[in-house]
Amino acid sequence: MPRYLGIDYGEKRIGLALSDPTLTIAQAYKTIHFVSTKDLLKQIGNLVKELHIEKIILGLPLTMKGSDSQKTREIRVFGEKLTLTLGIPIIYFDERLSTVRAHQILKELGKQPSKSRQKLDQLAAQQILQTYLDKERKHGEI
Repeated sequence: MPRYLGIDYGEKRIGLALSDPTLTIAQAYKTIHFVSTKDLLKQIGNLVKELHIEKIILGLPLTMKGSDSQKTREIRVFGEKLTLTLGIPIIYFDERLSTVRAHQILKELGKQPSKSRQKLDQLAAQQILQTYLDKERKHGEI
C-alpha cells in the first residue's frame, strides 16, 4: 500500500514523517543530517523505493503574512530537484507553526526541545504531514 512522506527541511537536519498505509495517521520517522543535496536526494530516493512512497509533502516556511521568504525559495528549489530525481508528486504545504506545535509536544512529554533536536525535527514533519492528511480527508481527496 502507498504511503506519504512528510519533510521538514532544515539547514542542518531534515525531519521525516511517514503516513500509515491508510493515509490516516502520520508518524515521526527519522532525522537525516544534511551533508549535501546530492546525498539527501539519494537518501530520500532510497526511502521512496523501500517504503513505496507515493507522494512527498514538503513543508514550506511561509512568513506569517503568507508570503515567500528566502528560505521558502530555497525549499522550492529543493522540491524541484526532488521532482526531477524521483518523478513523484511533491506537494508544498504551509508549515507555519509546525515547529511551535512540536515544541509543545516535547514539553508535554517532559523533554527539553533544545536537547531533543532530532525528535523536534521529526515531530515538525509529523505535524506537517498530519495536517495535510486531515485536510485531504476533510475534502474527500484521500
